[in-house]
Formats: sequence, structure tokens, C-alpha cells
Amino acid sequence: MEIVYLYKSLIDQIVALAGSAALLHVHVGMAIYLATLMVVRQRRGGVVALQVVFAAELGNELMDWLAASPQWSWSDTISDVVLTLMWPAGITAINAWRRHRWRKTVAATVRTTAIPVAASGGVPIATT
Repeated sequence: MEIVYLYKSLIDQIVALAGSAALLHVHVGMAIYLATLMVVRQRRGGVVALQVVFAAELGNELMDWLAASPQWSWSDTISDVVLTLMWPAGITAINAWRRHRWRKTVAATVRTTAIPVAASGGVPIATT
């Protein structure tokens, strides 16, 4: 339990310097998201990065719960989770939507620019 109280005191000192715990949730969530995107370096890294942010936030809330069990409340926890995940989830959703739209555009382009087939239905006509 010593590590829980050490973590809590460190977070309290950071909040005292920064001024707003809510703002810290937003900034730390984005920092973890961007750092994970840089480390993962894969096409669908946004989903992995979002999962890392979610896991980090759950770990933070677990530490809060262990350190401040009598004063812990669901409303604070839900607020913290929403603030931490808001921008990473929004960015991930927009990227997924844009990828989906791009795939539809590419598929439509491929269908309209197919190689013409000979009238006999055999081999495609070679065009030069």
C-alpha cells in the first residue's frame, strides 16, 4: 500500500503545480495517446493507442480508489474517464470513418476503371 500513497502524493503535487485535475486528465490522455502512436507505428495504431490510454486511466482510477477509498465516488471516476478518453476516442473515430470512406472511394474507382474484356468474353483486350 506504500506505493499507492506515494503515487497519490505525487499526483497531488502535480495537480497543485498545474492547477486543474480535469485539465491534467485531458493533457495526459492526449500525451499517452500520441506517445503510443509513435511507438506502435502501425496502420491501425489509433485503436491500440486508445486501448493503452484506457488501460492507463483504469490504472489511475484503481490507484485513486485504493488511496481514497472512503471519499471515492462514481461521479468523479466517470468524469475522469470521460475527460481522459474524449480526444483520443474522437480522433480514433474520425480516422476510422475516414479510412472507411477512403476504402469505399477506392472500391468505386476500381470498379469503374476495370480492364475491358473482349466481346467474346475471353481474354482482356491489351491497350497500349
